Amino acid sequence: MNENADIHGYLQQAGCCRICCLRFLKGRLDDFVDVEEALKKVSFKSNVLSEIKGNHFYLIQRDIPNGGVTDVKENASKKFRANICVACLGLLDGRLMETLLEQIVTKEALRQYDCQGFTSSVSLPIALHLRQLSLWLAVLERFPDRFNKTAFPDVTVKDAFKMILNQKLELALDKKFSVNGVMVNVNFKYANEEAELQLLEKIKPEVFVDRKAKKHCKKDFITRNAFEKHFTPASVSAELFRKYIAIPPVVQAEGLVLEQVSFTGPTVFLAGRYNKLSRELSQTPWVIDGKRKMANSVQEIMTAVVAPWFGVPPDGLIFSSSGREDVDVRCLGEGRPFVLEIPGAFKDYLTEERAADMEKAIDETLQISVKDLQLVEREELVHIKQGEEDKKKFYRALCVLKKPVTNEVVDALNINEPFVIEQWTPLRVLHRRPLLSRSRTVYSVKAFASTKNDCALVVDVVTQAGTYIKELVHSDFGRTSPSFKSIIGQEIDIHALDVMAVYLDWPKRLRR
Repeated sequence: MNENADIHGYLQQAGCCRICCLRFLKGRLDDFVDVEEALKKVSFKSNVLSEIKGNHFYLIQRDIPNGGVTDVKENASKKFRANICVACLGLLDGRLMETLLEQIVTKEALRQYDCQGFTSSVSLPIALHLRQLSLWLAVLERFPDRFNKTAFPDVTVKDAFKMILNQKLELALDKKFSVNGVMVNVNFKYANEEAELQLLEKIKPEVFVDRKAKKHCKKDFITRNAFEKHFTPASVSAELFRKYIAIPPVVQAEGLVLEQVSFTGPTVFLAGRYNKLSRELSQTPWVIDGKRKMANSVQEIMTAVVAPWFGVPPDGLIFSSSGREDVDVRCLGEGRPFVLEIPGAFKDYLTEERAADMEKAIDETLQISVKDLQLVEREELVHIKQGEEDKKKFYRALCVLKKPVTNEVVDALNINEPFVIEQWTPLRVLHRRPLLSRSRTVYSVKAFASTKNDCALVVDVVTQAGTYIKELVHSDFGRTSPSFKSIIGQEIDIHALDVMAVYLDWPKRLRR
């Protein structure tokens, strides 16, 4: 006989359904795609219940004195009846699953989501953890040579349930499972939850003394994390446990009840590059003391166009970019990479046609231009912030002197070798940034005398990201050193500034 047969038979006699039997027999997660096939593979040929199908099994009557319970009695009289599994409380019963599937597919709320994929979130009573512990203590006592106290089922009841649920939902919804799809939220409740969990305080009162002393622990008698930390086979005395809680767990007349089914739109991420064409436009809404300083912003222009496709309000989108430019600074060239985080979206896709329409609508504002709009994975967001201080940026500045530009000035500002500057936080941003001194590398400087103004020159600067260019020019009263002012030995100021390039090869180029 297969060495697992006696364990399988014992679990069935204790009141386990076939799926929970597979969990306790160390089934792998992919085994739950086809439970029957997995059971065949491990060749469970128990003499007990070999003819029983589905989730019906024999119950061995047990004495339960004073809330405790003796081990399963081998010679007790047997009854045959449909039973709620002592481990999952009917969660893995096919009937409950069918009820759940019917509720999901018939919900009107689901039809609001135009998503190509779905994912699921399941909330289960903590009492299932308690029942798993009780059953595992029983198995450890009965088969000490097969298991040890540090072992536990490799697949939790939630993981097994979600594996089966997701497989069935793919068929019922005709959609593929995707972490970026609409989320199906399923909540179950258990009427005896509180009564069963209260017994834990008798086993480890010190855990609950500590929890009651913490205000954030008052909402729940015990959290899932606290249970998993303090109540394990290795940390609990089976003898003490048995005084208050049955080993194995007692069969209940009522199991889990489906409490609620709801849906949450996915969080999607829309990336692209923008050019800022106006010198009177902030990057994000500019509000001080409740008063707007600018009528519009790069962010608001984008979100007004993008949000309707995803069915969310514009102010619900979160804007991030690879750096930022001042209100009076344009961003030209290939543009600045950005991403819009869109929580609770009603679509999880973006067609090429619609992306092109969005770009066209934004371009028509004549204030900003957008290209390469595309959905990206969350993992790609590291490109926006990762290595921020190592990126290079290319600026073009129109600078003015108090007297005509000379060849000596132009020559002094043609610097091909990198050099390091020290910059204290500029006076103009001290109200929102801490006072710090930072080192930044200037990689090259190239100057050209203006043909239209004797006192003006154009300076191209390639610098490390995070360099304050205006202060690099005029020194900010000596707070940036060296500066163009100190290099040429005279007063110099900046009249206009453009970002010409942000050297970040992300996101991928589209629709040239």
